[in-house]
Amino acid sequence: MATIDSSFLYISIAAFVAMVAGALIGLFAARRLPGHHLSDDSATAVKISAAVIVSLTSLVLALMLSAANSAFTVNSSIVKKLSSDLIQLDHLLRSYGPEADRARAHLRAYAGKKYQELFSPADRGSADGRETADLLDKLLDSVLSLSPASPRQTALSAQAMTVTANVYTERWLLWEDTGTTAPRQFIFVMILWLFLIFASFGLFAPLNGTVVASFCLSALAVTGAIFMILELGDPMRGWIQVSGEPLQRALVEIGRP
Repeated sequence: MATIDSSFLYISIAAFVAMVAGALIGLFAARRLPGHHLSDDSATAVKISAAVIVSLTSLVLALMLSAANSAFTVNSSIVKKLSSDLIQLDHLLRSYGPEADRARAHLRAYAGKKYQELFSPADRGSADGRETADLLDKLLDSVLSLSPASPRQTALSAQAMTVTANVYTERWLLWEDTGTTAPRQFIFVMILWLFLIFASFGLFAPLNGTVVASFCLSALAVTGAIFMILELGDPMRGWIQVSGEPLQRALVEIGRP
């Protein structure tokens, strides 16, 4: 069962608190500042400055969300391709004949361990696990050890080697492309920008329940975007993660005798 990464949750809460605090500080500071600090000229200057930060923050949030979504989509596609190749490899080995039973056993062992490695809470995060790598090497050795006795078996063996090579490629892609989670320092700089934006909004807003509620809801919306960026950027873990259903279906298919 997927769980929320506590660090992502804390960062999102920190962003929400910073935005609400900025708005409240602006609202109450406006009641303490001398009148000339809140003149129309001052308001225009502050709003222009805030507009620059708003534009920058909006652009950065959009780019980060796009990059995180791309990372999620890429990893999801790799898992689906891996699942498809495992099913195809099992079909080729089954068609080869009883001589490939040993290779099929190694394939089932590898697929089961790979699923645990990617989607089991106890094993998740060890995409370069030694045990899984050893099982994949055993699968390769068993495919290489096939001795075709007919043109049909020769063709099946060659196809099996090609698909096995694809499985190796997908393993390393999952290991290398772990996501695009932004550096924490950058996230905190963006939270500072959001604090300044909401503080500037509060300076020239009336102090009433509707305004405070509006600021809180706006802060909640932006917090949701930050949380989505963090979650999608780490696609193999957390609350929003790549689905393991394709690999589950592959395990069912290759488990058939």
